[in-house]
Amino acid sequence: MGKRKTAKKVQKKERPKVMGAGQFDCPSCNHAGSIKVSIMKKEKVGRCKCNVCGQSYETHITALSEPVDIYCEWIDECEKVNRPAEAAPQREDRRPAAAADDDDDDD
Repeated sequence: MGKRKTAKKVQKKERPKVMGAGQFDCPSCNHAGSIKVSIMKKEKVGRCKCNVCGQSYETHITALSEPVDIYCEWIDECEKVNRPAEAAPQREDRRPAAAADDDDDDD
C-alpha cells in the first residue's frame, strides 16, 4: 500500500516594505520619520504634522485618499510656495489669429 498524497503548500511572496504613516520626512526641518498623518473621513479632512518643529498642513480628502496622498500634496504646496516668480512656467497664448486680420477681399 502507498502513502496518501498531500497537497503542496503554497509559499507566500514577500511584499516590499511600504513607508508607514509615521515614516515621512518633514519638508521644513528635514527630520526623518517625524510626520504624523491623520485622516478624518467624516469631516473629509487630512492633516500632516511634524512632531519635531510643529509645522502642519491640512487638506480636503476623498474616500480613496491615503496618508501618502496627503503628504505628497503638502510637498507639492511647499514646492509651489518656494518656487521663485521668475522660474514659474509662463503659458503662451496659442489661440488662432482673429478673423479681422484676413484681408482677402479685393475691392
